[in-house]
Amino acid sequence: MDEELLTVADLARHWNCSRDYVYRRLNPSHRQFIPHRRLPCGDVRFDRREIIGYLKSADKPARVPTSGSTVRGGNVMTRNRDRAGTLLVHGRTRKFWLVQWPEGEKRPSHKLGWCDQMTGSQAERAKRQWMEKINQRRELAGDSTTLDGFWQMHYWNKEQQQSGDELVTMRPSTQRDMKCAMHKVWLPRFGPRNMDSIKTSELQKFLASLIGPREEGKIGRQTALKFKSYLSSIFSAAIRLEAGVIRNPVRPVKVVAEGPEKPRTHLTPEQAVAIEEKLTDRRHRMAWKLNVWAGNRCGEIRGLRWRNVLWDLNTVVVTESVWEGNSTPPKTKKGYRKVLLTPNQMAELKKYKDQNHPDGGPDSWVFPGKRNRPLDMGWLMSKHIKPIAESLGIMRVHWHALRHLNNSLMLNEGVDVATRMDRLGHVTDRVNLIYSHSGDAAQMAASGAIERRLEAARVCLEKERRAAPQAPSPLLTVTQTVTQNDGTRSNH
Repeated sequence: MDEELLTVADLARHWNCSRDYVYRRLNPSHRQFIPHRRLPCGDVRFDRREIIGYLKSADKPARVPTSGSTVRGGNVMTRNRDRAGTLLVHGRTRKFWLVQWPEGEKRPSHKLGWCDQMTGSQAERAKRQWMEKINQRRELAGDSTTLDGFWQMHYWNKEQQQSGDELVTMRPSTQRDMKCAMHKVWLPRFGPRNMDSIKTSELQKFLASLIGPREEGKIGRQTALKFKSYLSSIFSAAIRLEAGVIRNPVRPVKVVAEGPEKPRTHLTPEQAVAIEEKLTDRRHRMAWKLNVWAGNRCGEIRGLRWRNVLWDLNTVVVTESVWEGNSTPPKTKKGYRKVLLTPNQMAELKKYKDQNHPDGGPDSWVFPGKRNRPLDMGWLMSKHIKPIAESLGIMRVHWHALRHLNNSLMLNEGVDVATRMDRLGHVTDRVNLIYSHSGDAAQMAASGAIERRLEAARVCLEKERRAAPQAPSPLLTVTQTVTQNDGTRSNH
């Protein structure tokens, strides 16, 4: 073997320490990291030329301690012995057992179990078993790959134009956004780098340089957080797949503080009614009206089939979402929901079916498009709705504005928070209530409130037209309002 290469045993003998002491310092994140190389068979070797400074320092008798410590770079290194860990009890409402241990300057923790399901002796046994894994594991699974190599291996093969085993587990919209973020932001900057060499400080500095005014070609804070989450998920996958990465440098990255919220532009009921009356195609008008009534997401409106309409129960059940030709489940668990409509609204939907799709089967789309696909809502918005809105002096119209309008109408009519969340599918951790009859009366009251407010807007708009038939209505202007925070956070 080459004389310039040392084994772990050679280095431990030279430093008068154990082999475990050397192995623990093969972790690149260790404060006393020892440069090394790993052979194809898995053995570790040290280049004498790379660690010559450490060896010379250890050769000085005055600098070598005799208590099991050693010297690196002329500094005394205290030997990190096996850690026992600390058993703690945390939790406000429900207590749980937690183990903490030192990891350099940090103190990672791990949840062991609930206090009401585990005794103290069982928690101590679980703590010992966990700390044995921490103390005995080899910190490095092998030489880490580059960020670009890991991306092509598990996410997107550029040559074959094929998704990898990790990317296929995500929703189609997330796949598209992640590929865009990686190809335009992260890979050009960090693609050739080994993943274990990427530091938190440089990631934070690079991300901060991207945030700024849109006029200067910068991105906003929310977009930066999305880019961060995508890269963090890749590093988490690299740790899980044992790709030579032992820590996630993206997780501690901080972004700039959030500034004051800017006033948002919202549609008024009068504006929604005015746009509806200008739509001549029955299919387009019904798609617009159903969006105002139910407040569904755009993909959920596209994914409606006639089997989702329960005529005898005055209910529309949301079970499917269509995005760019891909049929997927709703965005959240609470997205599987039912939306009750008033008898008048259901009568209009029934009339639409009888006049336009009398032979529509249960699996037929409520709003069919070309080639047996659902209606392209983006095309409808850009080619029909936005030109009408601009002619009425209404700017920045989009489908999601109807979702905000639906929520605002219910809020102004006094509908409780739980009912609004049930209708809009904003909560992710609640039980599926599609076939449950609880809350039906409140939902019917919410539909009635929306119907009454829209009818009042229609009457008001008609009065304005009669009073001044030639003058544009002052109601058809963009109004900027700041919605009051009602203590809930909505999932769009």
